[in-house]
Amino acid sequence: MKYGVQYYPEQWPEARWHIDAEMMQRAGVNVVRMGEFAWGAYEPQEGHLDFSWMARAIELLGDYGIRTILCTCSRTPPPWVHHAYPDVVGMDADGQAYARDGRYSVGLLHPRFAQLSKRIDEAVVRHFAGNDNIVAWQVDNEVGGHNDCYCEVCRQAFAAHLKEIYDKPAALNVAWGASFWSFSLHDFDAVPVPFTQPQLLLAYRRFMSQTNIDFTRQRADLVHALDPGKPVTTNFQSMQAVHTDYHRMAEVIDVSGMNHYPSRSPELAVDYYRGARGKVWVLEQHTRLQPVDTPAGWMRLWAWMAVAHGAEAVIFFRWRQCRWGQEQHADGLLPHAGQENRFYRDLARMGAEIRQVGNLIDTTAPDSQVALILSYESRWSMEAGRFDQALFPLTEAVAYHRALARRVSAIDALDPRENLARYRLVVAPRLWMVDGAIAENLRRYVTSGGTLCLTPGSGVVDAHGKSFAEPRPGHLSDLAGLTVSDLATQEGMRLSLQSKHIDGLTSTFGHTAADELHPEAAEIVATYADGWRRTMPAITRHRIGAGQVIYVGTLLEPEALSAFLDWLCDISGVGRRPATKETLSVYEHQSDKVHLRFLINWDAADQALEVGGGWQDAFTGEKETVVVVSANDLRLLVRDTDVS
Repeated sequence: MKYGVQYYPEQWPEARWHIDAEMMQRAGVNVVRMGEFAWGAYEPQEGHLDFSWMARAIELLGDYGIRTILCTCSRTPPPWVHHAYPDVVGMDADGQAYARDGRYSVGLLHPRFAQLSKRIDEAVVRHFAGNDNIVAWQVDNEVGGHNDCYCEVCRQAFAAHLKEIYDKPAALNVAWGASFWSFSLHDFDAVPVPFTQPQLLLAYRRFMSQTNIDFTRQRADLVHALDPGKPVTTNFQSMQAVHTDYHRMAEVIDVSGMNHYPSRSPELAVDYYRGARGKVWVLEQHTRLQPVDTPAGWMRLWAWMAVAHGAEAVIFFRWRQCRWGQEQHADGLLPHAGQENRFYRDLARMGAEIRQVGNLIDTTAPDSQVALILSYESRWSMEAGRFDQALFPLTEAVAYHRALARRVSAIDALDPRENLARYRLVVAPRLWMVDGAIAENLRRYVTSGGTLCLTPGSGVVDAHGKSFAEPRPGHLSDLAGLTVSDLATQEGMRLSLQSKHIDGLTSTFGHTAADELHPEAAEIVATYADGWRRTMPAITRHRIGAGQVIYVGTLLEPEALSAFLDWLCDISGVGRRPATKETLSVYEHQSDKVHLRFLINWDAADQALEVGGGWQDAFTGEKETVVVVSANDLRLLVRDTDVS
């Protein structure tokens, strides 16, 4: 397992490097990530390249048994680039140039930037190719972040992109319903930059996402050509970032990478970025954040949480707090003065644990019967359509993921086009945009025996963000066995529920939204209990082929969601993990030979859990039937896979 820190040798005196390397070695660090902001240090003046300092840092770290993930660096140009070539700077939607004293201020499609960035990145890769201390490459950092550009160069590239897709303006007008507000186009050159038109906004989001993916692919191809055999990764930002479809970006690199800041990002993120490939590297792991009062020991627990979700690398961001710059008081494991502290002791404690069990963990992976599907296109189309933010898909996806994690020990989170055949249950929170490929994939899954759960606002728009002409849920209507005539939303809406089929659901509540459901082939399993919706369907079930579709017509409050998911797991045959308090998390990995169980106690008091026979402590080898997990601590258990 890769275990390490983000390091910036260019920010510290070279005399300090060996101190840092020795401290890292003592803490069990075996890899560092470096170089994503190093353009100015590599090339302080145009044409004057100096890679010797980085070569010395890589060699020194290697002498301490620490290998390097080296990054390309071109999205953060030094000031001389902006001064000599002001046309590299991007432009916001209001026509204002981005600030030049920050980072990521460039337009990826600007010809001058494309030329300069390829030159520096190729020089870096070519210089360090074949270095045995480099174990992997990373494409830049957070590719796509702050790179949306609305300048004339990008507008023209967008127009050419639309021409390639639609060929004729008339085809675009039909696909977009462009007759509204006299928006019909008769020349692709007349396409404006987007501001309010939903179909235009969605198309531009796809275009910018593809631009980011193409940039990443070009750098990955460069590495593969010049330094073959080294895996290429890049780090996906928090789940709140929607600038790029990371499912598609994952297809052009070897290993998906991510940022993991649990204090401000949902636990769902690790499963989502692990994705269909089933592996992920955490390239930025939480250390400490200025506005977050991190409890003692939680840095280690949050990192173990990432491992428990399937992360095969954990790289803490960053080794030491900056003494200057825009992040002067931001993240950092060591304080400004660079001395050991409680975060360093957490690093060392986990480093010792990884040395002991890392190889064992590497042989296993999460093995889930449940998948949650969430598409960037559904998120983009809702955002472009300026729909009520209370219904944005991520919020409900997080709620379902959190509640499911109380019942199962592993969850996969995927794009809805992925192969779903291995799952007993698939939950699709707010699958707003459904095209033919998604509909066919879900139909294949359900009719082959799967259980699909849809939620309010499913199948509302087509691939262009245009509402279906047929009743909702559009392409999914016959699969769900119903139609929907209205989706009502209101802040403060609270809807009492009742059911003879779902234990514990009666007298619980839905909230905020209600689909008006009209069952055709579906049966009603829950209704509303009062108000003008009294006796109207709230939840339906449609058995079709060998499987079934459950449609939930409202958002569920926690008590209702708990009762509903108990029933949903039961009817889909999903195995349940041991029941615990909410402050005791349980995760499981498996291989052909061993079964691992991670127990993380977030409470300030010890907690006990009866685990049954066959388990032993992975660190001590002691057999366990009742496990006590100390306050704010971890227990890792192992048993043979064939033990029932």
